[in-house]
Amino acid sequence: MNNPLRAGVVGLTGIGANRPAPGPGPGTGFEMPHSHVAAYRHVAGTEPVAVCDIVPEKLDDFHRTWSDALPDVRGYTDYREMLAREQLDVISVATPDDRHAQIVVDAVEAGVRGIICEKPIASTLADADRMIAAVEAAGIPMLVDHTRRWMFPWVQVAEVIASGEIGEVQRIVANQGGPRAMLFRNGTHMFDTILWFAGGTPTAVYAIAEAGFEDYPPRYASDGGHDPDTDPAMSVVVEFDNGVRAFWNMCKTMPQVFTLEVLGTAGIARVGDSGDATVTVKNGGDFNRRTLPRPQYTLGHIAGCVDEMVHLIHHGGQASMDGRTSRQVVEVLLAALHSQHAGNARITLPISDA
Repeated sequence: MNNPLRAGVVGLTGIGANRPAPGPGPGTGFEMPHSHVAAYRHVAGTEPVAVCDIVPEKLDDFHRTWSDALPDVRGYTDYREMLAREQLDVISVATPDDRHAQIVVDAVEAGVRGIICEKPIASTLADADRMIAAVEAAGIPMLVDHTRRWMFPWVQVAEVIASGEIGEVQRIVANQGGPRAMLFRNGTHMFDTILWFAGGTPTAVYAIAEAGFEDYPPRYASDGGHDPDTDPAMSVVVEFDNGVRAFWNMCKTMPQVFTLEVLGTAGIARVGDSGDATVTVKNGGDFNRRTLPRPQYTLGHIAGCVDEMVHLIHHGGQASMDGRTSRQVVEVLLAALHSQHAGNARITLPISDA
């Protein structure tokens, strides 16, 4: 494009600013961008022009890593100064989750045309509501980076479910293991995927905390989402208004897995972060199982999110993962904490932050 969207990134940890690793040899190129800076550089129609982090050393790391490819990107330690000076069209908020809200509100007031926010949208429902109100009042899109919405084979499985091949979804079984089996940090991705595949609205939650987290408070004790010891694993059951139930097993001492099994009236779809996905459908007395193909695409992950933002800014449309959907994710995670605090009681939705 002749006039690419001017992009800024707040927060320069790995998800904010990592540079894609080169492939193993000639002709293999680079990994798909796994950071916001890399995605803005990769996607046609966007240009990273400014970055911000409150830690000056992070800015030094950024310039050292990107100096050959992005020598003109300006660095700031105050995002408000960046917003005032740079006339940004789009901004990514990749800070710790408890700092998202005010940055989003200030970016809207500064006149940006679109916002990409890291997950979870916020650590409280009140903050999520502030963010949603700001972008909706301004009439601008906000995408929340629940990455599997732009990743294969997850998108393929969603298409299989929507096609009716496995019939009407009845149950979802999710397994999440390893040290990063953290309710908020990676659990946001898992429950968003459950929500996506279930096709309904959550109505009730039951939860049991993993040993060692029995006294966790009924709120997210956010430290920015980096320490597994401050973010509990839980066993969670979620009821949906369409009759679907999800059984979500989180355990930090299990192997590091991230898998879902979607059981319908006519078949089963299985998918995981291993990259393989299968569909099993009953045909008469037999079960026919097929592995979904693994096509190659030019965009995906955060680059897919950025590409969708370009489309939304220029053409409008319905976002794949907007603030209201992301708020539902946070509400269920908080309801799980409420359930544990109330002796593993059934918590009906909606809830408040209190």
